[in-house]
Amino acid sequence: MSKKSAADKKSERALNRAFYKKYKLHRHPLMGGVFDLIEGIRAIPNGRTPFDGEIKIEHDVVYKTVGGQKLLMDVYYPSRPIGERSPAILMIPGGGWMIHNRSRRDGYARCFAVLGAVVAVIDHRLCPEVFFPDNLADCIDAYNFLTENSERFGIDKNNITVTGDSSGGHLAACVGCASINAEYSDALHLPTLHTKPSALIFISGAFSFDVMLRLPFTQLLMVRYVCGLNKRKEFKNWKFYKYINPYNFLSAEFPPSYNNGGGTDFLCAGEAKRMAKKLTAAGVQNEYKVGKSVFNSMHCYVLRFPFKSARKDALLLYKWYCKRQLQLGVDMGEGLQRIDKFMTHYKKSLKGKTVC
Repeated sequence: MSKKSAADKKSERALNRAFYKKYKLHRHPLMGGVFDLIEGIRAIPNGRTPFDGEIKIEHDVVYKTVGGQKLLMDVYYPSRPIGERSPAILMIPGGGWMIHNRSRRDGYARCFAVLGAVVAVIDHRLCPEVFFPDNLADCIDAYNFLTENSERFGIDKNNITVTGDSSGGHLAACVGCASINAEYSDALHLPTLHTKPSALIFISGAFSFDVMLRLPFTQLLMVRYVCGLNKRKEFKNWKFYKYINPYNFLSAEFPPSYNNGGGTDFLCAGEAKRMAKKLTAAGVQNEYKVGKSVFNSMHCYVLRFPFKSARKDALLLYKWYCKRQLQLGVDMGEGLQRIDKFMTHYKKSLKGKTVC
């Protein structure tokens, strides 16, 4: 690839300045930096599993090119396939809609692969370079890419679970809305999903912008970067305001779902239980778990594998997924036993003293 000339770089900087001036945004959102720091700190310990050597990963698979930008996914393959076509997981990493890093979900993804699923951890375009629903369109295009290449990846295109944490949980819920509601997809000019997700899994999903608008720091440091609007009144009058809240589009056709969240999560307080109640009211099969201890009240706490209480609740999440797969005729019992051993005997398994 040829290097950019000085004139090209100057022109690009001018366009960037004009963009951020128009929307009155900072080039590097403060919360984006905070998320990046937190994610970086927890990524290394969360990536340690006894399964590192056995899981094959296909890195940097291009699933879409838009505006000259290549959007990528990392694909994890099970070392012990459970059939000719594996269930699949589409994983949307969180980060306030402003950052993400595929490698930072490595441990979470590997465990699904040990169960027998093919896992695709994706990038999408980030706010505020783009606003909602462009990032949602990327997630749907990634989903459709998996279905279109089901033979290449060895997956059952009718058995794809979408999971996401924090902002990724929000986008996963929106994928669910798009899969069942033509009005939703048409209003946002979204691609049509080729199949309906078989399940959805949310970790500290940031579903309600009404909640975030009431919290000054999230309104100031997050919400406006999702849409480019600075004031609450402007945001509530935004043409996509109704559609950015997945609560508005739940129905009995919504995919079976699992919610996990911290009880006093400062970003998504009460969202897991709130979503579960609304899903139940809509007639959707679902389960949820809210962490109640001091540690388990943290944002995305189940992704912190070094902590026993986090592993305990993470295991509940994996068990729910296996139960859902069994309903679909897929037995992941052997893989689940291995994950159970890992979560229960964490330190010994990492040292090789317990064989998983």
